[in-house]
Amino acid sequence: MNQAKLDNRRHEMMDALYERSGRTCNTYTGLWDEFAHDLANNTRDVEYEELFAAVCLAMGDTQSVLIEKHAQQAIQVVRRYVLGKWA
Repeated sequence: MNQAKLDNRRHEMMDALYERSGRTCNTYTGLWDEFAHDLANNTRDVEYEELFAAVCLAMGDTQSVLIEKHAQQAIQVVRRYVLGKWA
C-alpha cells in the first residue's frame, strides 16, 4: 500500500473513532490512547464462554453455502467484543 493510501486509511480510522467517541470538542488529542486503552481492557475482560457461544450462534450451520456471510457475522461479533463502544 502506498503512503497516500495508508495516510487516508489512518485519517478515516481517526474520523471513525472520533465519531464513535461521543466527543464534541473538535479535537483528536488523546483519542488514539483512549481507544487503545479501551481495546486492551475489552480484550482482557471478555469471557471466553460468552464469546464462544456468540460466535457459534453467528456461524449457524457451517455446511451452509452462506459460509462467507456466517464468517462476516462472526467477525462482527468479535469486533463488538474487542472494540466495545468503538464498534
